[in-house]
Amino acid sequence: MKKLFKTILIFNLLINLSFSELVLIVHKDFPIEKISPKLLKKIYANKIKIWPHGGSIIRTVLRKGKTHKSFCKVLNQTPSYLKRFWKKQVFTGRGPSLKRFISAQDLIIYISTHKNAIGYADSSINNKLIKKITLKIYKGKK
Repeated sequence: MKKLFKTILIFNLLINLSFSELVLIVHKDFPIEKISPKLLKKIYANKIKIWPHGGSIIRTVLRKGKTHKSFCKVLNQTPSYLKRFWKKQVFTGRGPSLKRFISAQDLIIYISTHKNAIGYADSSINNKLIKKITLKIYKGKK
């Protein structure tokens, strides 16, 4: 009985660790309510440069950490690939550099003052100056 209980407990822990809540964040007055993962990938692949409502897209990222790794998984990229890709975009004149932040709080402050910026954070954030768009992310192999 103890062995069965331990097995069930471990299984539940593994299931809970397999999912992470990541939220996209935008300015509180941002007119779009939903962004699909496909659109998000196009935005961070520099294939879409202007929002449908107008204005150049300002892409923001965290420099490192668990939240940044989760975000890169949504894009099907590694953190190092994303960094190299955007360095190449800037070097070849195809796009401006990503706005990179050390902390989620700095990223949130930036987005709260820039209406066309998009970024991400852990779902535990709570700030009235930004709008959250939730994505469920599977961390396991597909």
